[in-house]
Amino acid sequence: MNLFFLLVNNINMKKITIFILLFCLIKVEAISNIKINNEELIPYFDKNTKIYNYYTESSNINIKIKNEKNEIVNGEGFYTVDEEYKKIIVNSSKYGDYIINIFKNYDKNNYKDTGLLSLNIEGYNIDFNKDVYNYDITLNDEENLKINYEVNDNTTVIINGNGNFNKPNNLIEIKVGEKTYNINAHKTIKVSYTKNNEKPKEMSETKKEIVKVLIITISSYLIFLFYKFILKI
Repeated sequence: MNLFFLLVNNINMKKITIFILLFCLIKVEAISNIKINNEELIPYFDKNTKIYNYYTESSNINIKIKNEKNEIVNGEGFYTVDEEYKKIIVNSSKYGDYIINIFKNYDKNNYKDTGLLSLNIEGYNIDFNKDVYNYDITLNDEENLKINYEVNDNTTVIINGNGNFNKPNNLIEIKVGEKTYNINAHKTIKVSYTKNNEKPKEMSETKKEIVKVLIITISSYLIFLFYKFILKI
């Protein structure tokens, strides 16, 4: 034990501080990409986007997942696509399920349906079904949503209400031909006031990181001084 305290006492405090700062600023990323037959998904992979499409003429596909070493993923490997459509779920221990819709020998021009062929909202899982016209989501802090869709070439799409989410319940209408899909976007509005009836300003992410680093640095320095104190006893 005395040897341990002696080693701690000999470490330069500046090096300790630099190490702590670097450790706090490093952000560990989880699952970073999913590819099929070494090809990108539609839309391009983002860990917050939960639904993807993949089009192929092959009956065999190979799903590859790039993930963090401490992250557990399920769904990687070879699959047989016997029918025109196959749904595959990839699971991440950190981010949950990702749905991949596999379309075999797909030609959207053969579809007479003027409804949506696919729809997803980045960062949300709506589990889209072209025969379901109402969906509910709980908003985060976005000013507007990234809505991705696919329709027949001859179909007109008009999106209303995507933005200015200043109410508890906000309606986004996606008009596809004669059909309308409704996204009910719910938002939790928090209102609090100071003694002067002014809204308190929320601390920025940068300031939060600085405070976190300062707390850890001060705590480490106090521990260092405590070790020095013990050695003098």
